Amino acid sequence: MMGLGYDIPAIALRRTATNAAPAPFSPASLSPSVFFDPSRRSGLFQDFAGTISVTADNQPIGRWQDMSGNGHDLGQAVSAARPTYRTDGSLHWVETDGVDDALKTATVFDVANPVTMVLGYQMLSTSGTARVNIAEISQSSTNGMSVGVRPNIDRLQYYSRMSAQGVSATNVASPTVWGHHDKHVVTLQASDGDVIVRLDGEIVIDAPQVLAQQSIAAQPLRVGLGAVTASIPGAFRLYGLQVWTASATQPDEPQIALLEAWMAAKTGVKL
Repeated sequence: MMGLGYDIPAIALRRTATNAAPAPFSPASLSPSVFFDPSRRSGLFQDFAGTISVTADNQPIGRWQDMSGNGHDLGQAVSAARPTYRTDGSLHWVETDGVDDALKTATVFDVANPVTMVLGYQMLSTSGTARVNIAEISQSSTNGMSVGVRPNIDRLQYYSRMSAQGVSATNVASPTVWGHHDKHVVTLQASDGDVIVRLDGEIVIDAPQVLAQQSIAAQPLRVGLGAVTASIPGAFRLYGLQVWTASATQPDEPQIALLEAWMAAKTGVKL
């Protein structure tokens, strides 16, 4: 009987542990270089210094805190060039005006492979045949890499070039799949000699690229206006962004599926 007195509590404890709900997945668990989520409004500030909180729809964003723990915040010192926080009460996004809105980090990232970017976007611009750079790491118009969209047909494009080290341009676009200006989840994975881009879980670009392991001095991550060749202003919505730069462990295929599912929920997309 004494044995039963000890065993019953132990069984109860085991059942509690077994039935406990698993912790919800977070991209932070995969150690991204940067992680931005506009639904976490506590990380949004109207000013560049990060002292005036964003508290309501349609307020400007001067600083967007990095949730990776690495402290690589996006910011905009020029008040007129700050994008806007928007929400419909369910979804949350950062919206650019297509004129001059942009954000960037400090100069902390190499232009090098491998790199992974996962983002949720909706292109609002419908004019222009050059590339609107949604996210890029660049030094100049000919030294950088980016994932962007041709706005008139909402066509995904990837660009990389490093003229400083004699590496010519790789500029590849999805061949037949247009975004129709709807909301989408995009994953870019660029490695030595290859680039793969997925749109809503389906591969739309799988092509060789010239940029291999070359790198230059540290550069910023830019959102919106780009520095690389042919980039133009363009209005879009950004529902979230995660980047794994060359110094980070790149997500594998099962992890990409988790990241895309998480981003799809934030963007309002069914995969």
